[in-house]
Amino acid sequence: MTFSPDDLPEKPTDAAPVWGQAPSPSCPERSRRVQAERTGAPVKPGVGLTGWRNSADDAGHGPQLELVPALLDKAPLDPPWSGLDVFRLVIMAIVAIVACFLAIFALVPGATLQARILRLSALPELFIVAQMVAYLLLLGYMYILVTKERGSPRFWKTLHWNWPANIWPFLAVGLALQIGCLLLAHFLPFPKVTPFDELLQRHATIVLVAVFAVTLGPLMEELFFRGFLYPVLARRFGVGTGISVTALGFGLMHAAQYGYSWASVLLIFLVGVVLGVVRARTDSVAAGFLVHIAYNGTIAVLMFAATSGFRHLERLTQ
Repeated sequence: MTFSPDDLPEKPTDAAPVWGQAPSPSCPERSRRVQAERTGAPVKPGVGLTGWRNSADDAGHGPQLELVPALLDKAPLDPPWSGLDVFRLVIMAIVAIVACFLAIFALVPGATLQARILRLSALPELFIVAQMVAYLLLLGYMYILVTKERGSPRFWKTLHWNWPANIWPFLAVGLALQIGCLLLAHFLPFPKVTPFDELLQRHATIVLVAVFAVTLGPLMEELFFRGFLYPVLARRFGVGTGISVTALGFGLMHAAQYGYSWASVLLIFLVGVVLGVVRARTDSVAAGFLVHIAYNGTIAVLMFAATSGFRHLERLTQ
């Protein structure tokens, strides 16, 4: 019997592997299945079989057909930052705030240190301006951390910003949350005067506070607590822990402005829990941001109405 070259197949297929040649990559999943069936080798998750190779058995009895395993590409880490990166954000926030306060202090006129301190105490709105500038610097570092250091060019997408198609339900939640807190406050022991109340004694100050409360303030707080911190905690310890810890940090962050009143911290903690639940249920930091600005905006509108357009600030303490 004789054979001619025309009897040979023109092109090998995946159905019959050619000795020393990898199967066709046109259908890698089928190739893995065929290879596993022919050799009895299990196909493990995350492991691909890239081809055939020749090897001798343990007794040295000639070549045997083996499969060459290779790790498949893993899904990108979500979020791409770690707890250490969040800690760096905290340090950068402290550095930015201190630096901005020192810059404001240096710009305030005064012959002596005491004169500058007295000048600053008479212009509390300068502290708000310093905090705004510090928050903008921190936002810039957040962008660098995500896009440059962690290689995720789409900043807002990586943070799961995800602006909702319908904003009104979240604004309604913020309104209801503020009303509920105001009702609950009647049953809790609050101090008569807090540092925050003392801050709202000047027209320029209260206007700045109101603007800050519905713009940069909730934006940065949601980006840090629900954008950066929550996903790290949820990935490591679970959703419940992520919501609870971020709410606790959120409450403690506002403790100083309310005279370290446990009742104030408790209320803000509950607000933080709601914001965390919204973040977890919607997979959207923007949804929590909308709830946050509605919560802050409600009290700002109430103060505006109670003081006749911030013209009679003495009514706030009556």
